[in-house]
Amino acid sequence: MSRKILIGVILIAVIVAAIVATFLLQKKEKVIVIGTTDPPVHLDPAKAYEFMSCEVIYNVFDTLVRLKPGTLQIEPGLAEKWEFKDNGAAIVFYLRKGVKFHDGTELTAHVVKYSIERALQLKGDPSWLISEFIEDVKVVDKYTVEFKLKEPFAPILSVFTFTVFAPVSPEAVKKLGNDTFDVKPVGTGPFKVVDFKKDQYVILERFEDYWDKSRLPKLKKIIIKIFKDSTTLRLALEKGEVDIAFRHLSVEDLQALKGKSSIIVEEKPSLQIRYLVFNIGNFTMFKDVKVRQAIAYAIDRDAIVKKVFKGAASKIYSLVNPNFDWCYKPVFEKYDLERSEALAEAVKLLREAGYSENKPLKFTLWYTTDHYGPKEADVAQCIKEALEETGLIKVDLRGLTWSEFINKLESYEMECFLLGWYPDYVDPDNYLYPFLYSSTSGPVFSCWYSNPEVDQTLVKARQTADLEERAYYYSIVQEYLAKDVPYIPLWSQNQNIAYRNNIKGVSLEPSMILWFWPLDKS
Repeated sequence: MSRKILIGVILIAVIVAAIVATFLLQKKEKVIVIGTTDPPVHLDPAKAYEFMSCEVIYNVFDTLVRLKPGTLQIEPGLAEKWEFKDNGAAIVFYLRKGVKFHDGTELTAHVVKYSIERALQLKGDPSWLISEFIEDVKVVDKYTVEFKLKEPFAPILSVFTFTVFAPVSPEAVKKLGNDTFDVKPVGTGPFKVVDFKKDQYVILERFEDYWDKSRLPKLKKIIIKIFKDSTTLRLALEKGEVDIAFRHLSVEDLQALKGKSSIIVEEKPSLQIRYLVFNIGNFTMFKDVKVRQAIAYAIDRDAIVKKVFKGAASKIYSLVNPNFDWCYKPVFEKYDLERSEALAEAVKLLREAGYSENKPLKFTLWYTTDHYGPKEADVAQCIKEALEETGLIKVDLRGLTWSEFINKLESYEMECFLLGWYPDYVDPDNYLYPFLYSSTSGPVFSCWYSNPEVDQTLVKARQTADLEERAYYYSIVQEYLAKDVPYIPLWSQNQNIAYRNNIKGVSLEPSMILWFWPLDKS
């Protein structure tokens, strides 16, 4: 081999090696792996109702209006503008022109109408958000669609931000069928689904023709990997097998990660609420409001927040989440007294209700063992100890799997139990109306609270668009909540995320949605 040929071979080898090295480096930089213990179940907006399912859909689809990043404010989405008609009984959306689905199908008013009617026909879990509020959908022209409401509803734009209102590609549904579309969905969003294996992973790829260039993803690929438990997820993050750990790290694993220099841990308040429910319709002991008020005094919120959750939760004093500061009223704060004073108030009310050391109040506190995380049994035990500290209450604890718990809930067999709530639409109406309106309190929550004044006030709040007036109505409702105590608001667990320190663009949103498009990797 001549010297020139040898030099040429070496140069070619160097160039090839450089190309391969560059390719591998780019490939590594363009992929972020998100680990979670919360597996997506459905990727079809017509079927998805679980948090992580909706999380993926928000990044794969778009809605007509959306929540502005960093806020709970509504901004234009697929609709560039809208207007209300007929005194709020109808809303007209003007669609953006030129928006394409991942398969090239164009977004039109006919597609929006088709998507809404399809969701109603499939009757998936989220379809009630359409049937509850929407009377009819009318195509005005190619890019204009009108929704006729069953009645004026002030928070309707918040409802439209939910994933069930995301348009789907009719061509993709026709080609794939509903079942396949559920695992290979086609939306208009910044990412498209490459592969989805339930309980294993979701692979997303950047949609290069995404209409909103301000939200064009910085990375080409996102992989969501499912883990069985929090500790396994934490170890994967520490080893660099995942870049981000999102839903659900345990309190203990979060504490362990906070000491790692290569890991960043963020925590912020969430929209979740946790509360105690009294079945006041089916169980005699809880028909007496003094008993319910006594329990509100006796529960030790500080023990729940500090001992059980190690400060990774905050006390709440209303069913309305504190994030809605324009109408949140801490009406249960009056029950959260210094411990000896709170117990004295509880004992006084229990004695007035006819209970004593020889005739204690006895009931079972029910909770679910596998739905709200590993701390639920600890919370139940904490409540039992606090109530029994009165000397006039005896509590039995009963934990059930979520499926068993739901069966008991729907058959109205549990007298007192722990539940949680994350809003379907981001508005205080969704924290009050389902819980307290006479026709929903019983069937939905097995509470059976009924108060005509509360019903009338909730309806008035729904019918006025003026925030000051709505806040006034919600103030009245919250005062009744604290007076009648059909539920006891207790705590809200913080949302959290942990990620390696070379990951950029992570943001814990007030809405709890993790947007993938800003994510980057250095």
